[in-house]
Amino acid sequence: MRNGPVIGYTIEIEDPMLRDVEPGLREPLERFGATAIALPRSTPADRIDHLLDLVDGVELCGGADVDPVHYGHERHPLTKTFRPEQDEFEVELTRRALERGMPVLGICRGIQVLAVADGGHLVQDVETLHPNALRHRVPWVDFALEPPGDHWHAVEVEEGSGAARWFDGGPARVNSFHHQCVSEPGSRMRATVHAADGVIETIERADGGGFAAGTQWHNELMWRGDERFLRPFEDLVEAARAYRR
Repeated sequence: MRNGPVIGYTIEIEDPMLRDVEPGLREPLERFGATAIALPRSTPADRIDHLLDLVDGVELCGGADVDPVHYGHERHPLTKTFRPEQDEFEVELTRRALERGMPVLGICRGIQVLAVADGGHLVQDVETLHPNALRHRVPWVDFALEPPGDHWHAVEVEEGSGAARWFDGGPARVNSFHHQCVSEPGSRMRATVHAADGVIETIERADGGGFAAGTQWHNELMWRGDERFLRPFEDLVEAARAYRR
């Protein structure tokens, strides 16, 4: 008998930032009692149902742009995808997890995958396509600095949302390292956190079908300096624990 829920977290094994990011994705899950197993994006899509039979929740990590073919748009010149089969795997994994009512947490690219899997759309380049955009993309060396600095900005949080609990007890501000964002959250999701320029920073499942949420910001790089940012991981683990029952 399992001692706790099992959560699969997607990773790009060729990502040069993997050694910096992976512990921040995995360790919070383990802290709250989950067993975390890596799901490489290179996994064939025909293994998805078997993988979902083995886990109680899914965490979607950051990475390259989602191919716009998955949301019916033409490719923007600044869109940089990686490998088509990896988008196919992760989008379909998320779609089937949502259909099962399985808990899902998406981070950065992960919020975009979550939206696309639910029928939503993306802004392919915030700086050139989103009106009055803030500076959302900064160099990695600046982005990784702590404590908060110029790579952070304030956000507006919907009262009563799940995200409102995440920010409770301190300023509502997040970091930024992205050039795309969600424009339409999807049929089951709603936006609950926005930047001052209107960019969607968080989406949450709103149809009563279970826990699913995405953050455009990188809470995996924030929680060591501010434990409030462990709360999204805690919610995922608790939802996975309830799903397993």
